[in-house]
Amino acid sequence: MEHSFLRNLLQSVHKDEAESKRRRLTLYFISYVGGTIMAVMAGINYGGDNPFLVGSLALSAVIIYLNLFLSHKFPKADFSYYLAGFIVMFTINALVYTGGYNNTGLYFLYPLIFIQIIVVSFKPAMLYVSVTMALAVFMLFNQELIHAQYSEADVSRFLISMACFICVSFIAENFWHQSRREMLEENLERMRQANTDPLTKLPNRRFLEAVYFEKVTKDPADYFPLSTVVVDIDHFKVINDSYGHDVGDEVLQYFTGLMKSAVRTTDIVARTGGEEFLVIFPKATLTQAIKLAEKIRIKVEQNPFDKGDIHHPITASFGVATALTDGNINATLKHADDNLYQAKKTGRNKVV
Repeated sequence: MEHSFLRNLLQSVHKDEAESKRRRLTLYFISYVGGTIMAVMAGINYGGDNPFLVGSLALSAVIIYLNLFLSHKFPKADFSYYLAGFIVMFTINALVYTGGYNNTGLYFLYPLIFIQIIVVSFKPAMLYVSVTMALAVFMLFNQELIHAQYSEADVSRFLISMACFICVSFIAENFWHQSRREMLEENLERMRQANTDPLTKLPNRRFLEAVYFEKVTKDPADYFPLSTVVVDIDHFKVINDSYGHDVGDEVLQYFTGLMKSAVRTTDIVARTGGEEFLVIFPKATLTQAIKLAEKIRIKVEQNPFDKGDIHHPITASFGVATALTDGNINATLKHADDNLYQAKKTGRNKVV
């Protein structure tokens, strides 16, 4: 498994939960508070001379609460954030059109624009804000088409101050995202190093226990049946005793390359001990796993280690077992280990 694949898997398992939680809680807080305020304002203005304002506030409140319901029902989906951006767009332009209460609608646009920036992800927010402000500017310069009437001084000062506000908000948000991204990259690199065997560059036991099996239990439909193969290089001590540990390390690296070339892109090859490895075949039955393990065994047997004057045949023993549910992963690993013992006990260079 290459570094990039390992990093991607680490990133998919250890997502930036803090950022996801921040966005979700921000959406909830803003929606509950904003929806309530709009409902109250609609009630206050009910029966006045601006029925469109009442209708738009009431409609915004209803859609906000509907979006809240959907976001609670589907907490992992992103559509609630984008729908919230559209609700803000509608509300802003409704306020510009109607003028709001006593023609004070423009004052409420600043917090609404900021909500649009922080709720919608950074790049889409730029598009949302651009479209929102383009519609608002069009109405402000074509006031014969709208209900409200604003003075030239109010329009010019509002647009200048809003432009400054938007620029500062996006700059601050950009720096925040950039610093968070750099911290995430540093954390991912530390995680990769902690979960990688330094010699073979394969995932290690820590990766399997803390990352991979955690993901397996969270998304069982994507992994089961899960077949495990415990692999042990036959007579590896002879190689170390005959040629030295440096050559032994090279043999381990060579053996790693042979196994990686014989597995599927979705499979995991990990080093769990000195000359012991674990190969994991997701979505593979026991019969399929035995065939895949046999493929690795034959490839290893047919490719001896050659370097300079050293020509040493390599073989390995394999113990195979399959887990059907996430509740028996540990038992399956123990079973595969027992099968490896049987393979070594009954002549080595075989799949049991």
